[in-house]
Amino acid sequence: MKTSLLRKSGAHPGNTRNDAKFGSLSRPFACFAGILEVPRRIASLLLLLSLSACVTPPPPAAAPEPVSGDTAAEAPKPSQGLTAEQLKILETEAGDYRLGAGDVLELYCMDVPELNRKYVLGPDGKTTLPGVGVVSLDGMTREQAAAKIEAFLKPAYLNPRVSLLVQEYNNNRVFVLGEVRKPGQYNFPGRPLLLSALARAEGLTDKADMRGCTVVRGRGTLIEIDLYDLLRKGDRTLNIPLLPEDAVYVKADEEHTFYVLGEVSHPGVFPRGQEVDVVRAIAVAGGETHDAQMSKVRVVRRGKNGQATVLMVDMDNVLKGRAADNPLIASGDIVYVPRKGVATFNYYLTQITPSINTILLGATLQTLDKKQ
Repeated sequence: MKTSLLRKSGAHPGNTRNDAKFGSLSRPFACFAGILEVPRRIASLLLLLSLSACVTPPPPAAAPEPVSGDTAAEAPKPSQGLTAEQLKILETEAGDYRLGAGDVLELYCMDVPELNRKYVLGPDGKTTLPGVGVVSLDGMTREQAAAKIEAFLKPAYLNPRVSLLVQEYNNNRVFVLGEVRKPGQYNFPGRPLLLSALARAEGLTDKADMRGCTVVRGRGTLIEIDLYDLLRKGDRTLNIPLLPEDAVYVKADEEHTFYVLGEVSHPGVFPRGQEVDVVRAIAVAGGETHDAQMSKVRVVRRGKNGQATVLMVDMDNVLKGRAADNPLIASGDIVYVPRKGVATFNYYLTQITPSINTILLGATLQTLDKKQ
């Protein structure tokens, strides 16, 4: 409409027919009846200003309607934090810090001042004390290490008192395996989180199953983490702290795996081939330890509802050829080799959050019960 008005008002300034048409416009423009007597450019400018003043401003834009859940992007979930009870379950078997390779210790002994200095544990967990010799402190707590050094000094000194401080914690070794870009063993100066370990392994591969991450802790604890909720939905409660010797395993999409725990050399998660029986499963985990009770090996098979069936296998008789009961392992099965002297077997599954499951087996559950 603006263009047509400009064309009519500016084409022939002296045209009375145009004057009549202009004068017949609506009232807001009647005050400009004599505008045709001014130069064309001024008239056009005034007419533009009048149009902009008379046009009704558009109504404010309506607020956008809420997007339905089917089309809206999933917003990151804020971390709600884990309760003390949940953290207690996650840190089962944590105990006191155990000394190991790379740890820096500071020793103080009033009776033997020449020993007062810093010591670094070598790759074998040993260090050399002046006038004492080589001492192995690998796997000991700080209190146990101090007591051992005191025992070394007693033949030469009367009631030596040793104070031992850990200046640098460098024995937080974590294994990251499976579908990560750089699987291997990583040391951390402090207690690492799950995301820190995955980052050190340079992230996941394209084949990784975002729903299939398991942390193997000790000989009897499995923690199943949903990485999709952690990485894509931003649920930071799943970024759990890792303990020394934890093994993080990320399986491949549609990969079939099984677990071997208890008294074996290398407890962990393993890919399942076409046919794996109990004998092969234990062999893949490095074989049994000297403390293994092979006559009461358990195979735990979980159902979709979380319930489990437990089958006991007498591996002593199987290995001696006295029994043919050597069942095949199914995907998700847990083979558990108990320790000698443990009369009972326990299986405990708990859902800490919808995205964290913990499985406690054997003596692990008994240890938790004692702490409670």
